[in-house]
Amino acid sequence: MQLIDTHAHVCFEAYDPDRDEVLTRAFQAGIKKLIHPCCNLDELNTLIELAKKYQGDNCIKIFSAIGVHPTEFGSWTETATDFIETALNNQEQKQFIKAIGEAGLDYYHVSSDEDQKKQREIFIKQILIAKKYNLPLIVHTRDAWQDTLKILQDHYPNNKNANSGVLHCYTGDLEFAQQAIDMGFYISWSGVLTYNKNTHFREIAGKLDIERVLVETDCPFLAPQQFRGKRNEPSFVRYIAEVLAQCYALSNEQIAEISTKNAERLFKI
Repeated sequence: MQLIDTHAHVCFEAYDPDRDEVLTRAFQAGIKKLIHPCCNLDELNTLIELAKKYQGDNCIKIFSAIGVHPTEFGSWTETATDFIETALNNQEQKQFIKAIGEAGLDYYHVSSDEDQKKQREIFIKQILIAKKYNLPLIVHTRDAWQDTLKILQDHYPNNKNANSGVLHCYTGDLEFAQQAIDMGFYISWSGVLTYNKNTHFREIAGKLDIERVLVETDCPFLAPQQFRGKRNEPSFVRYIAEVLAQCYALSNEQIAEISTKNAERLFKI
């Protein structure tokens, strides 16, 4: 069984003591590819170096995104757009960059109207870059569902066949997910899907178009139920896939094949 972890922060210091061992475990567990989102532009060089080091064959293959996380909005400067576009036009770097993000809105961590407005402005700027370069958008949204939906609807026409991007670590309701799918977005499930109390998410998952679902760890956060409270890692994505398979009454092998094809289609990897 082979899988793709579509959202993993393996550059974080949580992995400094044993990063190579963590990524080896993932490869041995059948996790052949990994998408590494970008939280701030200072991360990019580290992500590119990771992608250069882990290029498949006898190891996992890492791809990068480029963007600014909504809680990192203070790091966005007047030159940020130019920085991103320069990277996307750099022959050496752009081969590893497969998405814009993670971008979005996070009102849980940011409460003032002024700061939320800045988040919205930066989110829109990153959407425009994603559309200009025909790259999928990795969307983070927390306690900002209405504004997130409005912004996406303003910029993405309804097109179920598009590869617009992904709502990562999904925790919304069925209606939002279906509206996102109508705009060409995918829904990605994390360890949250496995938690005992989250029967409502499992009910939602089984009702979504199976051609629009992905799996992720969002590691080092949100370890699946078996490892809750411990550091998460890419090899654990198989436990999320197993729960997702149950939601559709499919075998683990079937959901692995489907979710992998979905990820390959979205990110062109």
